[in-house]
Amino acid sequence: MFRIAICDDVKSICDEIKNIILENKELQSEKIKIDIFNNGETLIEELRENTQYDLIFLDIELGEINGVEVGHIIRDNMEDYTTKIVYLSGKNSYDRQLFDVQPMKFISKPIDEEKVIKAVLLAIKISDKENKAFEFKNFKSSVKVLYSEIIYFESDKREIKIVCVKETYRFYGKMEEIKKHLPEFFIQPHRSYIVNYEQIKHFKPDELIVFTGDRIPISQSKRIEIKEIQIKYEKKRMEDELD
Repeated sequence: MFRIAICDDVKSICDEIKNIILENKELQSEKIKIDIFNNGETLIEELRENTQYDLIFLDIELGEINGVEVGHIIRDNMEDYTTKIVYLSGKNSYDRQLFDVQPMKFISKPIDEEKVIKAVLLAIKISDKENKAFEFKNFKSSVKVLYSEIIYFESDKREIKIVCVKETYRFYGKMEEIKKHLPEFFIQPHRSYIVNYEQIKHFKPDELIVFTGDRIPISQSKRIEIKEIQIKYEKKRMEDELD
């Protein structure tokens, strides 16, 4: 089941997006459940009841709690770094602080049907990829961790530490072998670290800061490469947001 939340204080916009999704032939084969919220408070309340959404269409210009604040509550307070957020706005420019929330897309009003469908299809595609797991042996037992839950790997001699959203694991292995089995959104800024690009909150010249606040060093020899990776990913993200 792919779960979508639509949060906008204009009921007709919520209904419009819901109908676009449910009536689209390309999405007929997907099992989709849609919940509608007309303010940020009720959405947050639902999320705090442990309801998990794969995708949230979120109006920036909400009432008492706006979409930017809701996004920061989801990312920073609830420590949910995996739910995809598509911002809706009647404006054509966006505040830089929105990028700390790591939105997947921006859709301007009036709503463009094609952009809504593309956003849903992209979120489903990313979800399918992220729901694959990294498997390793930990004290003779086999453990699987979703790629989306992994923040970074850190090596200390023969021991590997996996820092995840909710837990940290340790096992014996080699970074070069681990890298071979990871999808392309895992990057290596230092020989002792492999980081999930989607979990990076800030880039600095000599370090990455992930959503947990941990600081990952960028080795001198990797700085140009990491900058090029950042440019490539951000360019693609901007293209996706404007598509």
